[in-house]
Amino acid sequence: MEFGVALGFLALAIFGLQSLFSGRFHWIAPTYGMDNIMHFHRKMGLVAFLFVLGHPITLILTDPGFLSYFDPRVNLMRAIALSFVTVAIIGITVTSIWRVAFKLNYEKWRLLHGFLALAIVFVGVVHSIQVGHYLDPLWKKIALAVIMGASMYLVLHTRFVRPWQNKKRPYKIVDVKPERDECYSVTLASEKGRRLTFTPGQFAWITINSSPFTLQQHPFSFASSASDTTVSFTAKSMGDFTGTWKDLKAETTAFLEGPFGSFTPEPDSHLFFVMGGIGITPCMSMLRTMRDRKDTRKATLLYANKNWEGVTFREELEEISREINLKIVHVIEDLPEDEELDGEEGRIDQDMIEKYLPPEPNTYMYFICGPGPLMDVAEVAFHNLGINWRRIYSERFEIV
Repeated sequence: MEFGVALGFLALAIFGLQSLFSGRFHWIAPTYGMDNIMHFHRKMGLVAFLFVLGHPITLILTDPGFLSYFDPRVNLMRAIALSFVTVAIIGITVTSIWRVAFKLNYEKWRLLHGFLALAIVFVGVVHSIQVGHYLDPLWKKIALAVIMGASMYLVLHTRFVRPWQNKKRPYKIVDVKPERDECYSVTLASEKGRRLTFTPGQFAWITINSSPFTLQQHPFSFASSASDTTVSFTAKSMGDFTGTWKDLKAETTAFLEGPFGSFTPEPDSHLFFVMGGIGITPCMSMLRTMRDRKDTRKATLLYANKNWEGVTFREELEEISREINLKIVHVIEDLPEDEELDGEEGRIDQDMIEKYLPPEPNTYMYFICGPGPLMDVAEVAFHNLGINWRRIYSERFEIV
């Protein structure tokens, strides 16, 4: 029985800590990296799911009398609350893993996810206090309520306090530019002349609406130079949100929350990029900043695309390569027989990465961004080639 009780308390503690990892706090992300934090958040969510379900199952197997906790004839409110939590923990897990399969758009999922998480923590705290045996004396109950209350506040802070703060810092769309491969670049300027300071490789959460109090908030890497007075983002027209970018008009109000992320270069390291498709955007921010600041560091870019016509920023990359010390290797999967390419045909693999690896590899930082299979190959290749793991940075943006 004690094991079953322990599972319940552990599950509650994990749910409480989840607000730290999903809350986009600047004092956490730089240390561990946003990609690692979100991966950890998802995995710990699954652990909490197993612990929550294991809690009643273990207790009931030990003593069937615990089934009375779900009996409305014994205690109606308790039975409703515990039955709700059981359904809620299954719902929050299933919709997070199979959101796309359920055709649940991101905005509705985000609302459901936040509501269910708060409800689960609230019921868990009340249930723990009501049972009482393990939380005597009173100070333990107060401590639990304060700690878990702080966790719930962090969720509310992210959803309500930050939007209220951002309301004072509106932006306007100044340009919408079509790019290759059905991509669009949106450029924003602060209405109050406030210049957003960021490090190339970071990202921001974007809301395009007359009010920041909306479910529509999505993360995108900065594509612009950190020296620009405006900020720009580039995305492929392929989702509910990015599919509307081609129709955006100048002067439309937008809000930014950020910057976030540690997918950023150190000032004294050369750079080696493995990018695929629209995953090039954080790299573009770094290269544009290097050009504007006349940075003399070396940079190598392996840029994978399905076809030559769909190479986003193709012309600008060539221009930048003439202004900074940049070597570009285009890797095209489907190359017509009559097309000549100063690069590679096929897909990026370990042999190709090794071919272009610099003579002193550990004087470089390695950045990987693009489709999942490409990133998996590149991460394993760098490991096999002896690159120090501390110098390898990946950005997947798999929020859910």
